[in-house]
Amino acid sequence: MTVALLKIEYRDPLEPITGVLVIDRLVDGVCAGGLRIGADVGADEIAALARNMTRKQAAYALPVGGAKAGLRMAPDHPARADVLRRFLATLAPLIERCWSVGPDLNTTMAELQRAADDVGLPCLKIAVGRSRGLADREFLRRYALLDAAIDGWTVHALRAPAAVRAATLALGRVLGRPAGLRVAIQGAGAMGGGAAWLLDRVGCRVVAWADDVRCLVADAGLDVPALLDGRHGGRLPELGADVRPSAAVLEAGCDVLILAAVSRAFAVDVVPRLGCAGVVEAANLALAPEVEDALHAAGVPAIPDLLASAGGSLAIEAIYAGDPLGPADVLAHVERRVAARVEHVLADSRATGRSPRALVTEALDAT
Repeated sequence: MTVALLKIEYRDPLEPITGVLVIDRLVDGVCAGGLRIGADVGADEIAALARNMTRKQAAYALPVGGAKAGLRMAPDHPARADVLRRFLATLAPLIERCWSVGPDLNTTMAELQRAADDVGLPCLKIAVGRSRGLADREFLRRYALLDAAIDGWTVHALRAPAAVRAATLALGRVLGRPAGLRVAIQGAGAMGGGAAWLLDRVGCRVVAWADDVRCLVADAGLDVPALLDGRHGGRLPELGADVRPSAAVLEAGCDVLILAAVSRAFAVDVVPRLGCAGVVEAANLALAPEVEDALHAAGVPAIPDLLASAGGSLAIEAIYAGDPLGPADVLAHVERRVAARVEHVLADSRATGRSPRALVTEALDAT
């Protein structure tokens, strides 16, 4: 059994709310992982996600360990902002020295940085810059590129979806669809929305898109910009599309199904009914191990989250490992790294008959 390096349990002094930070491993004195908010957040879940973050960093040979944090409260709690500030203030010494904080389920980078500003933290990623020997001023100059806008989206909002797009397009090439890819997306939050926008821009057709209550289906492709304009709270407007139950996205006919919503997105008995030729795990731990095994046995390649959801970390690599000239350079770095790694793993999978996750995790366990 793997034991976390550090677990800190938090109890808010004013509200009946608890939280936890799990640092799974430090590499070169630093770890990275997001902060999530949810009414059912638990320490065991956070520990598993922290361990997965360690593997995600290692999958790209990033000199960073894994961590994860969570606050157990409803996302719409009236004291949310105050609780978040107090949580970050309590953990500020770790944020300054070793924990690089990012967004996760029900949080955004903008919200987290506002809270950090309020408690005197210059940047939630400052530990990475310091661990790489960059002066704070220089790191913050480069980090400002993540706040820059690209067609109305910040790099912060696109860095994780950029990895998903790169993984999806790489899988499409292996499936014999280098252009005109038909995509279905489970999840209309930050990851699903960003991925839909990026894929639509390169000519992919989003033929099915589901939030937690409905699935919109259009064989000719959904109007992604219009749906994004009408999206509210992670839910899509109906806008005249064929509206079905949310689970219908799993059976929609498509080339690639992107899982960008929840962990353990569907059970193994759903595998025979899937309408896709391949799967991309954009959400952390989107597939249970037995489901990935069943997909592989059915000849459906699945790109694991270890590869497809590493865009946040790879964007930070872009600013400490080099000196990007503009925001587009950061996203280009993410997509190059992901495309190369995914193509390599898929080639090995075809040659060896092993699943992509098995190849990635076995290589990590051997190090």
